[in-house]
Amino acid sequence: MDILIGTKNQYKVTEMVSFLGNLPGVNIHFWKELGLEIKIEENQPTLIKNAEKKAIEISKLTDWYVFASDGGVDIPGLGERWDILRNQRIVGENKTDVEKAERLLSLMKGLRGEKRKANYRLALALAKKGNLIWSMEQISDSGYIAERLPNRAIPKYRWMGHLWYYPQYQKVFNKLSEEKKEEVRERAAGITKNLRTAIKKILKTSII
Repeated sequence: MDILIGTKNQYKVTEMVSFLGNLPGVNIHFWKELGLEIKIEENQPTLIKNAEKKAIEISKLTDWYVFASDGGVDIPGLGERWDILRNQRIVGENKTDVEKAERLLSLMKGLRGEKRKANYRLALALAKKGNLIWSMEQISDSGYIAERLPNRAIPKYRWMGHLWYYPQYQKVFNKLSEEKKEEVRERAAGITKNLRTAIKKILKTSII
């Protein structure tokens, strides 16, 4: 079974490969192998619909299965000043990672305690030849938005992880050890288990 990771973002690629795990019979492919330039507009009303749209549209261009995702941070304390579907647009899509982080801190100014709580919603989808095979969405992590940046040395594309604070660890995500990061990733176990079960069923059917 050949599966294309439907994103060029290297951080997302790493995360999505980890979601698939080491399933026997699965060959993972990457965007550069497709040899095409395509931009899917994320204009759907929900995260899961955006993930489904990306998987379906990209799968029309290849014989491989396509695995796509969409995710968003929900910050209830910001009310109408924040939109889970437009996180990047609100902080500035073309800004640097430091500028994005500082923009969010500015929006959060004056908020304390539970008002700084945030949830990350993750949507995953699998499609083939323009047909949706599987999709699911869930809250995959919860934390708080830190009151300041620990430093300005933000790993590329990971500005939110530089602000995503865990009281139990007293650190932001980017500063956690690999062991602690794995503990955090386990919170997405439900959606990844469901994904792997769907893939195993496809593999079993293909063998039969």
